[in-house]
Amino acid sequence: MNVINSQPASAAAIGTADDGVWERRIELLSQRYFLDNIARWQSANLLPLVLIALCNIGRPGFGLTLSIVLVNAACMAGMRGICGRLRLHENPPAQHRLWQLYQGLAFASGVLWASLMLPVATTLGKDIASTFVCVTIIATVSVTSMVIATRWKGFIAFGSGFFVCLLPQTLWFIDVIGPIPLVATVAFMPAVWSLASAVYKQDRSLIRTQLEKEDLTTELTRALERAEYLATRDSLTGLYNRRAFEQVAHRLRAASDGSPISLILIDLDHFKAINDEHGHACGDSVLQKSAELILETMRPVDVLGRGDSAVARWGGEEFLLLLPDCPLPMAVQVAERIRQRLGGLTDPSWAPHLSVSGSFGVSCWRPEATLHQCINDADEAMYRAKHAGRNRVVAGQGADGPAHADGEGSSRAVNG
Repeated sequence: MNVINSQPASAAAIGTADDGVWERRIELLSQRYFLDNIARWQSANLLPLVLIALCNIGRPGFGLTLSIVLVNAACMAGMRGICGRLRLHENPPAQHRLWQLYQGLAFASGVLWASLMLPVATTLGKDIASTFVCVTIIATVSVTSMVIATRWKGFIAFGSGFFVCLLPQTLWFIDVIGPIPLVATVAFMPAVWSLASAVYKQDRSLIRTQLEKEDLTTELTRALERAEYLATRDSLTGLYNRRAFEQVAHRLRAASDGSPISLILIDLDHFKAINDEHGHACGDSVLQKSAELILETMRPVDVLGRGDSAVARWGGEEFLLLLPDCPLPMAVQVAERIRQRLGGLTDPSWAPHLSVSGSFGVSCWRPEATLHQCINDADEAMYRAKHAGRNRVVAGQGADGPAHADGEGSSRAVNG
């Protein structure tokens, strides 16, 4: 078993992260925000169209105004429908045709907003209705440009449509309305461009900051998880260390509701000889493989929750297992199953003659006893297994049966 590895999150490499990856992430999130909120803007944008239509009732050119208003409303409805379809996709940029269609409708909408100037061009400045229509158009186009600025291509299409249609009008009617509208139109273009550019950059900056914070939060969470893991785990085997095991044991005892709890203490036989003859690296490998085997052997019903939730490396070559809701005879069976599998443990990196075995002490955690009293009982039983010839399971306090153990490879209850 290995200690959990924690890979650094993206925020840890902000300075060296690929700009293309960052731009992709920013674009995706910006796009998602746009699609989630654009429907409200499109609904609100119908109000100025209604006001413009009302202002032209009874005036010359009302039919033209109404036609432009209806076509523009249909155009915006089409844009809203496209956005609705794009929202259904997890990766909207992949839907290039839909975005291209949206940009085409944005261009058409810009043309239609500028076209609403035509019915009032000759009376501009002569009555309040014409002035109101002009101001409403300019205000709506300005706000719309800011709203869609985060979709830069959409903004370019909308603005191009508006100015391509408006500029010729100011030139055509210059003898009627004078040069001021022409100057205002020419000045209006860079002003809108500058504001939209600022909105676009700010949107990108805010989203990047948000993503960086999310990445930093993820990295911090992983670091805390790693720190918590390292504080509770043995660095070599990944099993619980002593302090964590004791905490888990008392928590399981409190939740046991009086059900039997057993302990198994395992001491690998002749481990010092393994280190001396084969080296400490081999010894570490034996400990790791033994820990893996113990976890694989223990069934989910033997312990509460995960298979390693109550398994610890108790000492140099000692392992301690806590089995909640497990009477002593069942714990002896679990220990025997582990003992048998331990005898067949091999690894390609080990010497062919290297064999692994363990001496097992099993005890029952009686309600009146402390955890350490129970561990001492298991320890005494384990030493009886050692003295009886090793590679065997011996049960201590709480066992039924005669006070002796059979030969090597056997399991027998011994009263402690």
